[in-house]
Parts: sequence; structure tokens; C-alpha cells
Amino acid sequence: MTTIDRTDTPQLTNQDGFRFISDHLADIDTSIRANDLERNVYDLETAGYTIIEKALTATEIENLADGLLTLASEDDGHPVDAGDGETHEDRTQEVMLLLARGGRPFEKLVLHPVALPLITYLLGASCTISSVTGYIKGRGDTALGVHSDTAYVPDPLPPYAQLANVNYCLTDYTEADGCLTIVPGSHRYCHRPRGGDGAREAIPIEAPAGAAIVFHGNTWHGAKPRRNAGLRLTLSTLYCRMYMRPQEHYEAILGSDVLDRNPPRFGELVGKNVPTGWQSTTEARRIVGLRKENAGKYYRTRGVHA
Repeated sequence: MTTIDRTDTPQLTNQDGFRFISDHLADIDTSIRANDLERNVYDLETAGYTIIEKALTATEIENLADGLLTLASEDDGHPVDAGDGETHEDRTQEVMLLLARGGRPFEKLVLHPVALPLITYLLGASCTISSVTGYIKGRGDTALGVHSDTAYVPDPLPPYAQLANVNYCLTDYTEADGCLTIVPGSHRYCHRPRGGDGAREAIPIEAPAGAAIVFHGNTWHGAKPRRNAGLRLTLSTLYCRMYMRPQEHYEAILGSDVLDRNPPRFGELVGKNVPTGWQSTTEARRIVGLRKENAGKYYRTRGVHA
């Protein structure tokens, strides 16, 4: 891949101090190159998904898995046995609101230093987190049909991503373990699957525990049934463009203590600076100020929307 020489970084403000509309694009390029993610960007463009191996350390896997199983047990009303998985035979448990309930391990996850640059590449620096959800799958016939995550948007879908997902594998992903399936290149179809589309074309996405699978919101995907004993543990961090309504209402459920202990980027991701939704003239003036300050992020078109 050709490397662009950016030793002479262009000035990002004009003589009057206003930021250019191209502001932030150089930052995205820098973060991609600094993390050696050029190949991952190529995969996202051509196949609609990419795999980052060793995205999580052994300690992070353990902490996240413990947190997920604890919350799953609370929701189910009885302990979840990760050994034989009998508590989840023929079903997949969805554990929601992990960012609000899981504490620091999940807060750090949405700021992942390698996955977040790819999400920013797909959705722009103004993107927000839509939901953080866990999935616990036991042995049995439960499978997930082929679908697209871009919901509530009429076909044809735009070619650029409006949502993007990161699936973190807390256990090994193999076909017998009930792994994710994807139809490569389906993000370019620009419509959701209809009438069983993609069922034959979907391929198993196998990856070791600790890997992260990043995919475009248009990409058709599903999941295989689990044939092995035990449980498949997955975390999904779903991001969206800032003009879309998130699945989880973080402004209402996250306290100031959570915002205070995290960097400013975390506040942006949970929608603290989304330029809509004022409830008073004071709030409206604050948001107008945000719009002026962040014009380079907000006022773009199509795939280059920051």
C-alpha cells in the first residue's frame, strides 16, 4: 500500500481562526497508520468486516467474562454455569446495559485503542455508542438468521456506514462453538437481506478468544448453532452516527461519576456533545456553541462525515 508523506501537516485553520471543513480527516488517517490498521481498512472496504486478533489481554477477557456472567445470573435469577452450559441449552441470553451496569472493564472497552480508530474510520469522529450488549449461547439448535444491523432505515441503504459493530470474542469462535457468520462484500448491496438472502453465502468467522471482529452496519451476518459443550461468550459494542438515535439512553442512565473518571472522548461517545435535544434556552445556547465549535465534524456529506 502506498504511504502518503504527511511530514508537512497542512494548517487546519485559516487566517481568521476558523477550522477548515477537512479538519479531523488527517487525525483519522494518523490513527489508522499509527496502529498499523491499513490492512484492516482494506478488509472493511472490500469484505465489510475485519478481524483484530489479540485485541484483549487474558486479564481483560477474564474481567469482562466475569462481569458478563455475573450480570447474566442477576437477570436470569440463578447462577450461570460456564462449565457445562446446561443453563443455556437451546437458547442465547441477551444481557443488556453492560456499560451502565458493568463498571470500568466495559467503560474501557468502548474506548478500545485499536477498535475505536476503525469505528471512527467508518462513522466519523462524531459517532456515539449505541449499546453494549452481551450474548451467552449454549449448546443446541439456536442460530441467528442472516440480517443487517442498519435498522429503521428504508432501503436502499446508503453505501457508507451508519452503524458499525465490534464483536469481542471472550471464548474461542469456531463453527462448532456457534461463531458469527458473514456474507463477504454484502455491505455493498445497500439493502437488507430479503426472503432468505445470504443463507447459503454466509461463511463462518473463526477467531480465538480475545479477538475483535469489526463490521460495517450494512454487512449481512448471522450465527451458527453451538454444537460443543459449554458457553459461547460475546460482547457487542454497537456504534452509530451522531444523528441516529442510540439503543441505550446513556444521558439518563450514566452518572457524573462515570463521566468524571473517563477521558473527554468517553463523554463524546455517550452523546454528551450531540448537538440536539435542548430543553431550555440555556441548553439551546450551549448546543449552538457546540455546533459552531464542531462545524468541521458535523457539516459533512456522505462517507466523509466526521
